[in-house]
Amino acid sequence: MEYKLVRAKRKTLAVSIKNGEVTVKAPKTAALDRIERFVESKSRWIEKKLADYNGRVKALAPVLDYSHALYFGDVVPITADDSVKKVKFERGAILVPVKYEGDALKKAVCAFYKRTAKEALYHMLEMLSVKTDLKYNGFALTNAAGQWGSCDGACKIRLNWRLIMLEETLSEYVIIHELCHTLHHDHSKAFWSEVLKRYPEVDAAKKKLKFYSEIMRLYR
Repeated sequence: MEYKLVRAKRKTLAVSIKNGEVTVKAPKTAALDRIERFVESKSRWIEKKLADYNGRVKALAPVLDYSHALYFGDVVPITADDSVKKVKFERGAILVPVKYEGDALKKAVCAFYKRTAKEALYHMLEMLSVKTDLKYNGFALTNAAGQWGSCDGACKIRLNWRLIMLEETLSEYVIIHELCHTLHHDHSKAFWSEVLKRYPEVDAAKKKLKFYSEIMRLYR
């Protein structure tokens, strides 16, 4: 099994997988046969994680190669159209002026996403704040690489603009999750109790968000 070996000042062995690459962290003095035995002991876990990753990449391939876009949970084509002056969603496609190509096209689509997200996610946040009677003190979009949303100690909520790619039920879950952090700034039992009262399908939402984790690397 191929893996990247990183030696560091540490006492234990550890394995991680990111973007389909297996990394093993080991003490500086660890013998290679010890490392190999460790990797072998984790082989079933590693194979499962790689299979999950490959499955996600295969399912999202048209989006990951930028030929298509995710828009509110639907995979739609990105189409050059000489009749439009700015990027917009129309006729089941993301229409892009023909002048945009390569990186310029990606930047234009990204700007479209952010414009749409700023309005749509704010509207959803306002609606769910009223519905749940949970108040927040500010809203902003974020481009975080590993978070769908956050709520700081001042109850300012930040939502990843990529939520606009996902079905609204998932955005609802993330927003409710962050609104519940206005009551509990942790992931305690009390916090999850508040979330479950307002969004019972937590496990299903978490599973879907994990599936979509690959889109976090898009449009950077």
